[in-house]
Amino acid sequence: MSYYSDPELLNKLEAIALEYANRAVEADKKGIKPLAISNYQKAIESLTKFIELYPDSPLKHVYLKKIREYRYRVAFLKGALSRDANEAKAYASFITKREISSGNGSSLKSKEITPLGIKPYKSKVTWDDVVGLEDVKRALRQAILYPTKRPDLFPLGWPRGILLYGPPGCGKTTLAAAISNEIDGYFYPIDASMIMSKWLGEGEKNVAELFRDLRELASTGTPVILFIDEVDSLLGIRVQEVGGEVRIRNQFLKEMDGLQDKDNFKLPLYVIASTNKPWALDWGFIRRFQRRIYVPMPSLEDRIKLFQYFLRDVRKEDIDYQHLAKLTKGYTPSDIRDICQLAVLEVVTELFESGKALEQGSRPRPLTTKDLEDAIKRIMPSVTSEIEAVYLKWAEKFKAF
Repeated sequence: MSYYSDPELLNKLEAIALEYANRAVEADKKGIKPLAISNYQKAIESLTKFIELYPDSPLKHVYLKKIREYRYRVAFLKGALSRDANEAKAYASFITKREISSGNGSSLKSKEITPLGIKPYKSKVTWDDVVGLEDVKRALRQAILYPTKRPDLFPLGWPRGILLYGPPGCGKTTLAAAISNEIDGYFYPIDASMIMSKWLGEGEKNVAELFRDLRELASTGTPVILFIDEVDSLLGIRVQEVGGEVRIRNQFLKEMDGLQDKDNFKLPLYVIASTNKPWALDWGFIRRFQRRIYVPMPSLEDRIKLFQYFLRDVRKEDIDYQHLAKLTKGYTPSDIRDICQLAVLEVVTELFESGKALEQGSRPRPLTTKDLEDAIKRIMPSVTSEIEAVYLKWAEKFKAF
């Protein structure tokens, strides 16, 4: 018999765990290890809480297995971060030489790790991984790529704060990782939970240290992007706040102002923040992000390209992409990926249930439009027209494209 019977809370915990797991897998696939680790850990916490509240759940053994898998993956990724020392060694070597040549024996040469424990990291995500969103790509090139390549052409400076906002699952994290790769810069992905858990007690001091270290790295001429996911969790408007949260937010805003100072005017250091709830942000924060870019739902043409992109390595036949795109109005890129994944899963399941999966050379039958139609019927769109209208209304008021 279950110790806890609130189905609403249990369902919520399951949904939260699934959401964090999906984010972790997505970041993992893109090689964004710090973000993947953070989301795997949050999925573990949610599933552990579910098991504690509902120890007799028939899904307990499934979730325990998932917890073990996620813990193993976290350990692997942490080990990979530790072993992936090429960039860190190059950075540390450069800093060491600079300190020696300048006669300054400070501790900067040992600062290849930020207060969050993140080593210098370069994204492998490219523009090819961002389907559609051509206007958004152009805006990011204007704000980041062009000033980084030719700072002499921008006597008035350029935006240091870029806010990406819009419905979840539309590619905000992918865009940030891709522009960082485009400028061959270091990419520091963090989220609010990493900040609050790490910095509780002396938050403002560590915020200052983080920005100081990033400014030091940018001062070598190397572009640096600090990416803050779900920034509304950190800098949103709250009815009740504790002192630590207020001090962290104020220090963060102070550091953002500092990027516009004369001494930092030409530094290739950028802060990109993403949010699904722009209306929850503090006005002081919004003002400091000169570029506020709406990442919209995919158009009909973009949905065609998304199906083609996700199915590019899948054996298929006679896929009517135009028809599928029309059926998926209101679906995000993440939804479309889930549709393709489910359709492939069903076809592979057929092979296993036929008993031929373990035969040498056996392959699933080609995927068809019908398979994808069936998957669409089982997956509901994440965003309604009413929700999309809320984003568009906010964009009319605050957009700075």
